[in-house]
Amino acid sequence: MAQYKNINTTQDSGELFEDQSQGSISKVTRAETLQGTSTDAGSAVDLTPFALKSKSDSGYSHTGAFADKPTDNNFVWQAGAGINYTQSDVDSDLWKVLSLSKSVHDAVDNPYWSTPTPTGNTGIGLFQGANLPDGISSLVDYDFVYNNNYDANGSTGFEGSTGRIKLNDCQYGDQLRVRFDFNVIPQIANTTIEPALWYSNRNDSDDITFTFPLTTSPVFYGTGSVGKTYLNRVDISAWITSNEDVNALTLPAIKSDNPVIIQPLGLLITIIR
Repeated sequence: MAQYKNINTTQDSGELFEDQSQGSISKVTRAETLQGTSTDAGSAVDLTPFALKSKSDSGYSHTGAFADKPTDNNFVWQAGAGINYTQSDVDSDLWKVLSLSKSVHDAVDNPYWSTPTPTGNTGIGLFQGANLPDGISSLVDYDFVYNNNYDANGSTGFEGSTGRIKLNDCQYGDQLRVRFDFNVIPQIANTTIEPALWYSNRNDSDDITFTFPLTTSPVFYGTGSVGKTYLNRVDISAWITSNEDVNALTLPAIKSDNPVIIQPLGLLITIIR
């Protein structure tokens, strides 16, 4: 787990989520054909080209492979346990960058269904590549180790992190959308957290050119929230429009203005075209 101190971001109203249930996302299926329709003037308009986009134009992947999940409880967070965001972290204005792990991926990202038959392609994510867009082999790189590629004593915020959301197969014009699922246990009333994607653009030589948080709306926990577990499922988006976007490093991160306990759960990574 990496940490970084930063950069002020916009404060906005948040929302509490106490439901611990698991969610799902449904994929929009487009019609394959569309008949010409009439205008008021009576002439037919051929809309077929707009209806024949491939169903695989957009796609997604999911992983629950957060590196800090407990191995002694089958990678399931126990009540009150998790990653501590301490008072020292608050005082330092730190972003906690949350790593991914190949060993946790192997343990938790296993299909739970039999129909349709899983692809059997491991190392890609929960869906084993079945729902990826055309031309994308994986949206997660579980084997990436930041310190093996960059200065471990640097100041990007990725120091000590493992894994990354992989954008290398994306096309210019794609949109990245990440649903970040995590529990938070506030330790002090009136706490605000800021979820984000910690993001470093890189040029074609893999040099980091700019690092910043891609934030979503902050989440506020008021009176009566201390010690309770709240499920958050926040959406964070980014455009992919240049070579530095395609080659970017990114992982989820959290900052808080009071101590909290964080239980990262999963990432639903979607590419929209």
